[in-house]
This record gives sequence, C-alpha cells and structure tokens, in this order.
Amino acid sequence: MGEFVNLNYLYNVHHEIPLGYLISVYFFYTGLSAGSFLLSSLSSVLGIKKYKPIAKIGTVMALSLLVIAPLHLIVDLEQPTRFWHLFVYFNPTSPISYGSFLLTAYPIMTAIYGWFMFRKDFAIGAKQLTNWRGKLYRFLSFGKLDTSEESFQKDQKRVKLLGMINVPLALLVHGYTGFILANVQARGIWNTALMPFIFLMSAVVSGTGLLLILTMLAERFLSREKRITEERKELIFDIAKMMVWFILIDAVLLIVDFIVLFYAGTNAYETAWQMLHGEHQVSFLLYEVTIGLLIPFIMFAIPKIRKSYLGITLASLMTLFGVMAMRMNFVVGGQQLQLDGNGWTEYIPNPVHLGFIFGFAALEIVLLAVLFYVLPITEDHPYYEI
Repeated sequence: MGEFVNLNYLYNVHHEIPLGYLISVYFFYTGLSAGSFLLSSLSSVLGIKKYKPIAKIGTVMALSLLVIAPLHLIVDLEQPTRFWHLFVYFNPTSPISYGSFLLTAYPIMTAIYGWFMFRKDFAIGAKQLTNWRGKLYRFLSFGKLDTSEESFQKDQKRVKLLGMINVPLALLVHGYTGFILANVQARGIWNTALMPFIFLMSAVVSGTGLLLILTMLAERFLSREKRITEERKELIFDIAKMMVWFILIDAVLLIVDFIVLFYAGTNAYETAWQMLHGEHQVSFLLYEVTIGLLIPFIMFAIPKIRKSYLGITLASLMTLFGVMAMRMNFVVGGQQLQLDGNGWTEYIPNPVHLGFIFGFAALEIVLLAVLFYVLPITEDHPYYEI
C-alpha cells in the first residue's frame, strides 16, 4: 500500500452565477418601461385629463425601452442566433416560455396603442408640413389622413381600448420577472410571494423618476414656448408628490420581505444577513436603501425641494440609481450564497457583457433623443398648428 495522504476535498463543486448583470439590467429596462406606461395610461385609460400631457412621453419611453431590453437577453444567451428557440420549443410549465410571448406581445400592442395616439398629429402634419417631417408623418400615417373630428374621437376610443389591454400586459411583463425568481425554491431570498410585487413597485418608482426627468426636458426644449408653463409645472409637481407614496410603498414591501427572510430557512437568513452585514452591505444599505429610497423620500416629502426642478431631477436620478442597485443586489446577490452553505461565491462580471451594457445604454439614449425630436411629443409642439 502506498503512503497515506490526507485529503481535504474529494471533489470540489464549481459554483456558477448564471444570472449576471445583463439580466439585472434587462429587469431594470422592463421595469422602466412598465412604470412609465402605467403613468401614461392615467389619462388614456382612466380618463384623468390632467395627465394627458405625459401620455405620449410615457408611451414613447415604454416602447423605446422595450426595443433595447431584449438585446440584453439575446447577448446573455451566449449563442444569440438561437433566441428563436424560445418561441418554437414551447414549454407549458416554464414561466420563461410565457415570458417570451409576453415580451413580444407587449411592445407590439404598445406600438399600435402609440400609433392611434399619434395618428391625429401624423395626419395634420402630413397635410400642413412640406419638409422632411411632413413626408415622414405622411409615411407614418399609413394613408390614414382623415382629419375630421369624428375620426379623432374614434382614435381616442381605440386608444382607451388598447390601453385597457396593455396595462395588464405591462404588469405581467414585469411581474413575471419577479415570478421567475420567486419560483426558485433553492434561493431563499427569491422564494417569496412578495417578489413580483417588489419588482412591480420598484418599477413604478424608477419609471416615474425617469418620466419626470424626460417630461421636464421635453417641455423645456421641445415645446412651442421652449419653457415649462405654469400648467405643466403643476403637473410635474403633482407627479413628484405621488413619488412620496410610491417610494413609501416600495420601502414597506422591502422591510416586510426582510422580516420574512430572517424567519425563513437557513439560505434565506444567510443571504439577508449578507445584505445587512456582509458582502452586499454597501450596495444594499448605502446604494439601494439610503441613496435609492431614504434620501429621495425625504427630498420628495419636503415641499420646497419637491417644487424645484433641481430637487426633482436629483431625487429622480437617485431613485434610478437605487432601483438599478436593487436589481443587482437581488439578482446577483441572490445567487452568491453557495447551495451547500459552505461559502459565498464572488461575482466577477464579464468585461464583454459590461461593454454591451454600456453600449446598449448609449443606444437607448440616442433612440430616445431621436424619437423625442422627430415625434410631436408635447401637446403644444412647434411643428404645425392644431
């Protein structure tokens, strides 16, 4: 017999983190889209007229974000040319299979909804303008150039009907992302019925924050008067006031979730402990809670700050930062505790993936800028007389 050798490990399991920053950012984009669309539907679906000026802005936001969001999923596949398999090989027991169809149906319905919302502008612009914008509006009208009051009323009815269909789709598209995580029983921080609601509420917070910023920019630079009128100012301040409640509800859901985690199984408790005291303490307590929730809540709750454009912009940017941190904390942090309970796996993002993330972000900014410039995004745009 040979010499006896002490072995510490007979076999070492390599612990993977399959859902990385690409998936986190994808969740972030779909959340922004859902949140902005829900706000834009307040006038078209619920009939609250004072929110009509943000309807077009929210719709264009929702659609442009949905154009870029799936690109993160395709890159994450590592074999992007096989993304069509999700549609061909349907699995009735997989939430991801349903999500693939939801992610297709939602942007299509949003585009149709948006077309009826803009059809009046396209028809009038096609008749009044002779420059490139008039030619573009004629093309986008698809030959529907009727400018009678009756046709506009029909458009509004169709917008309302499509909006009533699209609001549940918006909720499902982002709610299913939380549902996917909630069904992973091995990951304690995910396996809770609160997960879809946490994702939805944070989507409303971030979507409203971005909508506030883009509304101020659109009114300041793209409206006829090139300034924020008193009427629009009151609307912006009203939405900013709503943010106090949105952030409060989001924070309450997060607190309840962590109370549950501390009384759940070992995996849930250990992951929650890491968020509060361990590896994710800075990104959770500082980035997500303090910068993303606490400070914006205080800023939006103080009337003097809430009624200043600088205060609204800073608070909104912090909510965007905090929700992005939340996506990364929950998605990546939820996988770092090794399933055998013997350690915490370090996540090192793929540099190529980071390049795609920043590239897609730049593409999103360019796409939003182009759409906002080309389309009659404000109610009192300067392109033609209504």
